[in-house]
Amino acid sequence: MSDDKQKPTDNEFLQAAGQEERGLIAEFVAFMAENKMWWLTPILIVFLLLGVLLILGATGVAPFLYSFA
Repeated sequence: MSDDKQKPTDNEFLQAAGQEERGLIAEFVAFMAENKMWWLTPILIVFLLLGVLLILGATGVAPFLYSFA
């Protein structure tokens, strides 16, 4: 292979390596945007809310959760 074909790939790699590292949530949102998987968003929100309820149910806040439901 010639060096001309490798240079753009090398430049892209070096630019990507020089960028600031993104967090887990930012990576997942970028993944969903790139693959057009926005239908996952409501499912993830429901799982997140369920997890919050489970965590709060194990604390002293549990008696107050019944009044909201």
